[in-house]
Amino acid sequence: MEKGTKASVFAGVFLVFALLILADAFGHIRGGLSDRLYGDRAPLEDIVIVKIDDVSINRLGRWPWERSVHARLLEKLKDARIVGVDVSFFEPSANDIALRTAIERMPNLVLAAEVQEGVLYAPIFDAAYGYVNLVTDTDGITRKVNPRLRDGVAPFAFELYKRGWNKEAILPGTQLAINFVSRPGSFTSYPAHDVLAKNLSFKDKFVLIGATAPDLHDEYFVPTSEGKAMPGVEIHANILQNFILDEFLTRQGKTGTILLVALVGLLGMFILSRMHVTFAIPTALGAVILYGMIAIFVFKQARIVLDLFYAPLALAVFTGTGVALNYWEEKRRSAYLKDAFGKYVSKELLQELLTAKQELKLGGVKRTITVFFSDIRGFTGISESLSPEQLTGLLNEYLTAMTRIILARSGTVDKFIGDAIMALWNAPLEQRQHALLACRAAVEQVKALRELQKQWAARKLPVMTIGCGVHTGPAVIGNMGSEERFDYTAIGDTVNIASRLEGLTKEYGTKIIISEDTYKHVKDEFVCRKLDAVRVKGRMHPIIIYELCVERDDDFRLKFEAGLQKYFDRDFAEAKREFGDALKHQPTNDSCRIFIARSEMYLKYPPSDDWDGAFVMNTK
Repeated sequence: MEKGTKASVFAGVFLVFALLILADAFGHIRGGLSDRLYGDRAPLEDIVIVKIDDVSINRLGRWPWERSVHARLLEKLKDARIVGVDVSFFEPSANDIALRTAIERMPNLVLAAEVQEGVLYAPIFDAAYGYVNLVTDTDGITRKVNPRLRDGVAPFAFELYKRGWNKEAILPGTQLAINFVSRPGSFTSYPAHDVLAKNLSFKDKFVLIGATAPDLHDEYFVPTSEGKAMPGVEIHANILQNFILDEFLTRQGKTGTILLVALVGLLGMFILSRMHVTFAIPTALGAVILYGMIAIFVFKQARIVLDLFYAPLALAVFTGTGVALNYWEEKRRSAYLKDAFGKYVSKELLQELLTAKQELKLGGVKRTITVFFSDIRGFTGISESLSPEQLTGLLNEYLTAMTRIILARSGTVDKFIGDAIMALWNAPLEQRQHALLACRAAVEQVKALRELQKQWAARKLPVMTIGCGVHTGPAVIGNMGSEERFDYTAIGDTVNIASRLEGLTKEYGTKIIISEDTYKHVKDEFVCRKLDAVRVKGRMHPIIIYELCVERDDDFRLKFEAGLQKYFDRDFAEAKREFGDALKHQPTNDSCRIFIARSEMYLKYPPSDDWDGAFVMNTK
């Protein structure tokens, strides 16, 4: 797939995630996942709650109590460091005198205020106060407290902290995320009736008085609730501990979440999606688990709440998108390969191409391959003797038969050059015995042509013969051409040599000529006759060439090779005799006549001292 396409898809998916994050989407799920990080900490022993619970209400009278009861409670708490009363005293009562007197005697007291629909409801008594309003999220969970709601009034717990611990404290200007200590009921608490009935010591304690009875409806679900609501007074105790220990939470910002999604997206789309499923799934699960462990560590050590929703979701979505794109690319690649190779390679090889992923590297790789060339002898004369229709039919019949043999031997038909065929082995996929497969295809083509010749003769059509050249060596294989038009092919000296070997079959009167590089791979499978040493145009060192024998004739072969050895040893008289004896076995053999003529020439005009026996080949 083009990099631009995948990058565009990545950008589109990332944009969707960014918009969701900026819109605070999926808040319920995100909050629920983050809530699992809270708790498992110890409450401060100096923070104590005096509970207005069901037992106290039963013993002290129905709610609301006479304010003289509250006055008696304050008298019991006079030694405390600071006392916070989370009870509404917004309207006068018939017996306020006792409570007012108790409040005047207690400078270490903070009363509750509330803000309802923008209106501040303050206590009627002359004492410090702070608002007890809490922030409940859309999912019904209380997690935050606002720094100020109206007229500079501070939160209830902050007033307790400032007056009882740090008189220089400055209230933060941003919303505060409460770091809840543990489950509801974790703080030390006493029922109000016990405080009145017993001599309990609250010296230097932070004491909060508030309703815990369910019927008083001052309860909220919090991250540590686990199904049990937490009284408002205990939430204020948590906030107070956060102020004292400076342990409010910092939630991961939108910018940080967006950057995290980008990082996770790159991992999912460009790495995980390319892995095999047996590696991708464990890796993805491991990444999610690792991220969870990091989130826990960061929460405990730095009090930062990392988003636990978008990172895993992004990993799943981007990985899934990458897999889908890879599948689409695989389908497109399969269609391309079927179109590009379907008529040029065997069905078995094509299936390997379609299932291979990393083995095939289109675009140019260097590899040792075997190149095959074949050409029809005297094709120009044949074409002049036939009508266009006859010529086309004859040529197609020939090329079809030859192509089937190449495909049957797992070769790749690179191209048809008029009446010539170029084929490759060990490309595009690697093949262990590519030289052997190419030579078998060459022999089978020569034999198949004989059957075609009989059919053509019966139809009174010209009889065609061919010559084949086979060479094994390094070449660059891949897509060659322009961006608008390209072909899968091979380029390099190996291709040129194979083509020139095919041309030499005319010179030596043979059907198939192979190079020494090919001969080394097939010498144990085929009978080959050492034919000559030729210096190909453009190469310094000579190439030893062999005839790949279609029929076995050991007497002729041995005589010829004996003469060739004498020829290379500069014993031209003995070489001429050996070639003459070989010619008696095959009177029409052109290669014997060539070497007899060369031997006669060198007997008259001996070669120079640096002669290496190579014949200089100046044509293709």
